[in-house]
Amino acid sequence: MKRKLLLLALWAPLAVLAADNDTLVVHQPRRVTVITNDSLQKIIINGREGDQNYKYENTLQLVDSNYVSHSVISHDNWSIFPKVAVSGSNKDSLKMQVVGTAHLGVGLSFPTNKQDGVNIQGGSSWEIFFTPLEFDVYLNRRQRDFVSFGLGFDWRNYRMTNNTRFVLTEDGHVGLGNYPEGADPKFSRIKVFSISVPLLYHHKFGEEWGFGAGAVFNWNTYASIKTKYKMDGGTHKFIDKNIGQRRFTVDYMAIIYNPLFDFYVKYCPQDVLKEPGVKFRALSIGLFL
Repeated sequence: MKRKLLLLALWAPLAVLAADNDTLVVHQPRRVTVITNDSLQKIIINGREGDQNYKYENTLQLVDSNYVSHSVISHDNWSIFPKVAVSGSNKDSLKMQVVGTAHLGVGLSFPTNKQDGVNIQGGSSWEIFFTPLEFDVYLNRRQRDFVSFGLGFDWRNYRMTNNTRFVLTEDGHVGLGNYPEGADPKFSRIKVFSISVPLLYHHKFGEEWGFGAGAVFNWNTYASIKTKYKMDGGTHKFIDKNIGQRRFTVDYMAIIYNPLFDFYVKYCPQDVLKEPGVKFRALSIGLFL
């Protein structure tokens, strides 16, 4: 019986494809699985050249000396941001492919190289960046290596919750100051908004493991100070703009791809504010989606 099913399984897909005047050829499959019992023959092909997410299934069931064949071809790979092919229509014949996608990053900020008196808490400071337009240029058919570049937006927040606050001095630079006597401090923070251009190289060891490394070029278009405290039974809030942030900065960025969750690390070797403003640099770690 098993021998008969095997012969039918090998012949049936060819008969159906021949009837449709088509041929299925899978180059360099990652894994081929054949499942056999007394009345069922199932063939599963995972992966192919240039597409690790490709999946083909063919099921052959024997019923009263007749067979029922069912085939499924799937390219689905769930992602919060789907990838869209930009160039090329035949992955098997392309050496280089361009794919459009988008990414979101959410992390905590841990400022470094801080001057005395700056007590920015990493647990309450954060970064959010969104890259709605990114292009991945695959350098080979196996899609193990690719270069990405895009255009995105970045929000960074640096917060202090002790008895020291950020203040804007008369000459337009950021300094450190005290709260009024009797005030109950809530927070004092610096926020920076940037238009960013990431440029990274990526390598995948398999479907789930890999890394990315490169630079992110930032145009820091906006920054402000916000201070909030309670005093005399009321809440007091102060906001200052045009605080003298560096207009252009460069981040070094690394991404680690893994089966649980992808994460990133970014570090800027330049001070966030121009001299003679308060000195600290930006380091952030978080999730990469």
